[in-house]
Amino acid sequence: MDLNKQLTEDIKAIFRAAAMDNITEDLYKSICDKLHVVKMYYDMDLGGEDRYRNHRTGELVLGTKEVDKQLILYDSGKKGGLTKQYKYYFDGYEYVHAYIEFEEGIKEEDLDISIYDFCADMVYILASRQNMRRMLDHAESSDVLTGIPNIVYFKKKYHKMLQTYRPQDLILLRMNLRNFKYVNEVAGGNSGDEAIIQYSRKLLQMVEDDECVCRLGGDNFIVYVHKENLKKFLKKVSSVTISKLKTAPNNQFDITTWIGVSSLADDENKNFQERLNDANVACGIGRSRLKQDVVFYGDDLKKMIMQGRDIIAAFPAAVKNHEFEPFFQPKVDMTTGKLVGFEALCRWFHDGHFIFPDQFIPILDREGLIPDLDLTIFDETCRAIRRWKDMGYNPPRISSNFSRKNLFVPKIENKILKILEDNGLGADDVEIEITESTKDIEYDRLIQFVKNLKEHGLFISIDDFGTGYSSLSLLHNIDADVIKLDKSFVDMITEDKKSAVLIESVITIAQKLDMQTIAEGVETKEQGKALVDMGCNYAQGYYYSRPVDYKAATDIIKTNPFKPITE
Repeated sequence: MDLNKQLTEDIKAIFRAAAMDNITEDLYKSICDKLHVVKMYYDMDLGGEDRYRNHRTGELVLGTKEVDKQLILYDSGKKGGLTKQYKYYFDGYEYVHAYIEFEEGIKEEDLDISIYDFCADMVYILASRQNMRRMLDHAESSDVLTGIPNIVYFKKKYHKMLQTYRPQDLILLRMNLRNFKYVNEVAGGNSGDEAIIQYSRKLLQMVEDDECVCRLGGDNFIVYVHKENLKKFLKKVSSVTISKLKTAPNNQFDITTWIGVSSLADDENKNFQERLNDANVACGIGRSRLKQDVVFYGDDLKKMIMQGRDIIAAFPAAVKNHEFEPFFQPKVDMTTGKLVGFEALCRWFHDGHFIFPDQFIPILDREGLIPDLDLTIFDETCRAIRRWKDMGYNPPRISSNFSRKNLFVPKIENKILKILEDNGLGADDVEIEITESTKDIEYDRLIQFVKNLKEHGLFISIDDFGTGYSSLSLLHNIDADVIKLDKSFVDMITEDKKSAVLIESVITIAQKLDMQTIAEGVETKEQGKALVDMGCNYAQGYYYSRPVDYKAATDIIKTNPFKPITE
């Protein structure tokens, strides 16, 4: 049989194996021996080093041995000489280099180039077909960015586990990384992807071989572990260090996470989707309402969910029926004891009892109803001021809070002015309290919001000063009248030198900018005296009074029961 016929038979054998997705290195031996080839290999752009690697072993899923980033199709082990390179393109982009290495002594003129070109093309086509099949199989069950399992693989493995274990033996966890956007802000979006990859690898190392980790997308993951391993896993995942990112090599990020847990009692039997929904709910409530790292789905949580639904359902009627009431906390000049203002704080009186703010505000916030609540309390506050004026009293200026969520409410400034007009009040009667912002887009809108209200003569105060975006920049760019020093600084003023220095510095700067300062959360005479010594004369807090209802506030306006802090 001549060489061409022998090669034809070898090629047919390779094609038959390719049809069964079973090309092995041995199949290339016959054809390579005949052509004096000692080694065939290629390299290719896989769109990322981790994209097509087994999430456990780290090996490529292509079924081809990898040595020094070379994908080996055939290697006789003999020493080679002349090497021919073949380039292949996709969509005009050079993405595969194939190499044929010949026996020592073979020269270019000894070769029938057409045969070798044909063989290289044939190997490229067959290897590409096999690779594509395996890459598609891998992509179907793996996360594109990280290479770890996706939800398809995760569900299959979970259901396979149920052939051996009871669902009660497995704990399902839903995870959301806390403040991961900080990594993107500090190191950039590409580093965010790199950090997710690094985090995913570390997460895989925390579970056993028959347990599973899955990335849902973004910074969200689900995991199942054996019940007896839960405590150990939660400890490991409580803080995961990410470091040595390409664009931030000197930064180290300690990643924590919100976790919702689905565990089953012996008499419970829920399917995978039901358990995932439970874990999702627990994770969401832990993040938005409870502020707890780990939350288990159970009867207490179900009761809370029902209460949340009741609150949302009751909200429209509560607004209509004036169930939301302002309680008033006095603001006092500590040097004279004179009442200089109130802050209006929201309380909800429903079905004969008060619902505490921490029970309804997070729920309304999650539903996007905080702007409606803020406007409602502002309107109720203006009604109270109107009543006091009609009774012949001259109430001090009263501040009302407006969340950052209001900044993007259409025509919010007009709505505020309309409420003032409807109640027959002037700009001097009220003060608008806004929280220091945390985002660039909010910061720019905050500047415009303040400017618009100031043009109509309203007083503006910056609440929780020192806890937000950029305090000094805020002082420079926003024409506020009052700075409210955050309680977290006041708490430490007599115990922590740094807090005292910071507060005194802010007070000094505010004075030079013709801005007032008022301290929040003053609870002791010692705190008050220290603030007065620093130049801050105004305060509010439990030392003077808790927030009180309309009747009690009326008595305060009539009697002014406060004394100088020095007495």
